Amino acid sequence: MDLINDLLQERGGDLLATLTRDAGFGKEKAEAFLPEASESVLGVLTERADDLDLSNLASAANVSSVLQRVDVAKLAGRTGVTAEQGSQGLAALLPMILGFIGEKGDAGALLGMLGKAKGLGDALGGLKSFGKLFG
Repeated sequence: MDLINDLLQERGGDLLATLTRDAGFGKEKAEAFLPEASESVLGVLTERADDLDLSNLASAANVSSVLQRVDVAKLAGRTGVTAEQGSQGLAALLPMILGFIGEKGDAGALLGMLGKAKGLGDALGGLKSFGKLFG
């Protein structure tokens, strides 16, 4: 399951419109920001799922919690926006992203599965590095 691709395919137009309308992004900046912001949010969710109210993923408390944990300066630097724009864009997107994940079903199971997939990817990446020692 590729949650980010699903998100972008199903809600990409709405998310881009939100960035341009509510956060003042131009089209190109919004297109660059959206996938990176989605990745950052999912990273926080998989690492901090135990700290969230999974019964109402898009709650104000969850939005605030995730917003505080995303490295906005790093996200802004990767996407060519200012930190202030990054913060505004993330604040505009978060309720929509969290709502989308919540609509997919059992948020706890889904986030657990994403966390395991990330761990497997990290482990496989480590094995690739290990192989270079002998290659």
